[in-house]
Amino acid sequence: MEDARLYIERTAPAVEGLFKLLNQYDWQKMDALVTLMKSKTRSELDANKQNFSSNDIAREVIAGSILQIAYVAFASYAKPQVKSDNALHFESEINRLIRENPNRARQKGKFSLPMQFCVGRDIGDLPLGVIVFAGRNQYNHFYENKRLCVINELVFNHLHAMWPAPENGLSFDLMPGKLFSYSVLAALGWLDESNSLGYEVYTRDLSYALHI
Repeated sequence: MEDARLYIERTAPAVEGLFKLLNQYDWQKMDALVTLMKSKTRSELDANKQNFSSNDIAREVIAGSILQIAYVAFASYAKPQVKSDNALHFESEINRLIRENPNRARQKGKFSLPMQFCVGRDIGDLPLGVIVFAGRNQYNHFYENKRLCVINELVFNHLHAMWPAPENGLSFDLMPGKLFSYSVLAALGWLDESNSLGYEVYTRDLSYALHI
């Protein structure tokens, strides 16, 4: 699919740059944490807390920008044909809960995952594209200080059930006013690890999902 291929090629310099920045802020956050722990006075502690928090926010914004670029790729070029067995199972379980608890359910009517984003490998019961969808939406609306729509909440609940206590300060337990973009990238496997680079996994996942 030529349009999708061109999109990946033309956004590659920006995306690769974002991944390099993300890795840079990972190291800066570690340095900021060490500095924070060495604080000797209250004024030093306050200043070092601010520095640590700023690094954290920058890292989340970079991760959110990566999710936005992937979201546009799926929204513009994905051609899903069928939903995976895991995705169908997820939908059936949510609809069962709705039938059994009609007065408590926020969802009115039948629940369905967005077909356009039911692409890519499955992560738990959900397609990679659906996790990108929810992660991008949380990134774009975290400042509104209100609950996300049903589909986005359900995705984060699923991730939280899979990883209730992730390491390194990650979390999928939604709360107003907090960004979770970096945690979503971790769930997608798009962070640099000893055996792979996040950018390479990102490119492979998008190429697979878009049938390139």
